[in-house]
Amino acid sequence: MDDVTIELPAGWLVSSMPSPQSKDGHVIGYDLKVEDNKGSLHLTRKLSVDVLILDQKYYPALRNFFQLVRTGDDEQIVLQPGTASASN
Repeated sequence: MDDVTIELPAGWLVSSMPSPQSKDGHVIGYDLKVEDNKGSLHLTRKLSVDVLILDQKYYPALRNFFQLVRTGDDEQIVLQPGTASASN
């Protein structure tokens, strides 16, 4: 389980972020959640694999699950400078 908070530089804003994902396969699970807290980002990611031995006929489903995890993990958070005004 990952639980990360990132403080953004002053004036920076989140332009886009991944949508929440949840996949429950009973013995395997994946949850991803990103929250914009105005000045900080909070990421929560949980990956659980409660399988020790798996019959070969389930390999394609397991591979598809890990492809979903990879796709979710590859999504990006895009930041951009805000409209902070410069003062002299």
